Amino acid sequence: MLARTCILTLALTAAVVGVTATPGHAAAGHLEGTLPSAAHTPGRFGSFWTTDVWIYQQGASTVHLWFNPSGQDNTAVESVVVTLTDPVTHFPDVVSSLFGTDGVGSIHYLADGPLTVTSRTWTTAPGGGSYGQTIVGVPVAESSVDGSGQAGALRMVVDQSVHFRSNVGLVNISGVPVTVSVEIFTADGQAASGDSSFTVDLAPFAMTQLNDVLARLAPGDRRGLIIRAAVVSQRGAILAYLSEVDNRTNDASYQEAFRFGY
Repeated sequence: MLARTCILTLALTAAVVGVTATPGHAAAGHLEGTLPSAAHTPGRFGSFWTTDVWIYQQGASTVHLWFNPSGQDNTAVESVVVTLTDPVTHFPDVVSSLFGTDGVGSIHYLADGPLTVTSRTWTTAPGGGSYGQTIVGVPVAESSVDGSGQAGALRMVVDQSVHFRSNVGLVNISGVPVTVSVEIFTADGQAASGDSSFTVDLAPFAMTQLNDVLARLAPGDRRGLIIRAAVVSQRGAILAYLSEVDNRTNDASYQEAFRFGY
């Protein structure tokens, strides 16, 4: 087991510098990152969400993984250590099988060599089979950090139609509390009508998912909207994502938030 102290310092320093210097996509394999969302929990409209994880080792032999439950300070959480003896290590229902718990949270990982982490979060379909979304682990260098300006803010594009809901996830990958500004714009850059600008406070290594986030807007067209998330506190680093879910089937699609400048 490994307790977290300042292990993110170097990577987050690189993220600040990399707002204008690094490529738009991380090279295959990295040492440290976060799977922004993992679940073993009931959802809306009869859904029950479960996350399966695959770890592809590309030189790593050991990886520490922390499950960070939503809505709490996870500083004291200790890691689960996994020895990577095969090219691919698979954990069905990872929240329950590896971490022995339930709920929603993020998974932080730190390896002794390069690896790639990917997952599928899914629910059974009403007529049999399943619906789900692929979520890939994000290197810490792709986070949005304090002081990075508009180029470093995270953006998601939403085109919500009738019978769909849009959920936004915010993940604090740093060991300090952060305040996140969330703003919703129309395609021409104007603030969307309604409660389109607000802040969210996140404890160290905490995450939250804002379900049906567009419900706070005034009635009307919800196509071509842009959601922007940025750290407005003095310190901190975040990731964000958008999950659009069909209310009739619970079929979901996932979008990793992106920075304009890398």
